[in-house]
Parts: sequence; C-alpha cells; structure tokens
Amino acid sequence: MPSGGEPSTNDFQDLLVGRPGWRLEPRSTPGATPLWCFVFNGRIEFSVTVEDGSIHLYVMETDQEIIFKDADRLLAWLRANRAEAVLEPPPPGTKKSRLRRITQWG
Repeated sequence: MPSGGEPSTNDFQDLLVGRPGWRLEPRSTPGATPLWCFVFNGRIEFSVTVEDGSIHLYVMETDQEIIFKDADRLLAWLRANRAEAVLEPPPPGTKKSRLRRITQWG
C-alpha cells in the first residue's frame, strides 16, 4: 500500500489476495466496499473492510471493531494476535507443474 496516503480498496485487495485463509465475501448493499474475511478451522475469525479512509477489523469472537489508519498497523496487530493471518501467499506453480498434476490426477 502506498505510504503516507489513505488505504484504498484496491491496494488492500492486493495485500490479501492469495494469502492462506483470506477470502472475499459478497455484500448485498449496492456500492458497499468489499468485505474480506479470515477463516481458520472453518470459522470466520475476522472481517476487514476499508471505509472512510481507514481499515476496519471486526473480531467475531469478542464482537469488537478495531480501526487502523493503515495496512502496516493492521499487519502488526495480526502478527501479534493471529500470525496465521499474515502468511505469505504460496508461489504460483509453473505451467509444467500444473500440467503434471492434471495428467497424474487420472
């Protein structure tokens, strides 16, 4: 995410896409910002969205909302409270390895 500016939805999406446990959840309200959820052991633990220039993290277990000014502060909180939420995305496989898996499947 760009430093010094407000978090944007697109930058935030780039931060979470592909990270294990994170998924984008649909929202029924037209024009609502995307809602990202962190799922661990089949349960949603956190939901995160960007609203009004800040990042809103909702903790399901405690029914608590925490607001962060930027992604660095969110990531620091996640590292301290749920390290699994900040695992790096797995590296993309090569075409050759994907083809090998497909042909070995049968």
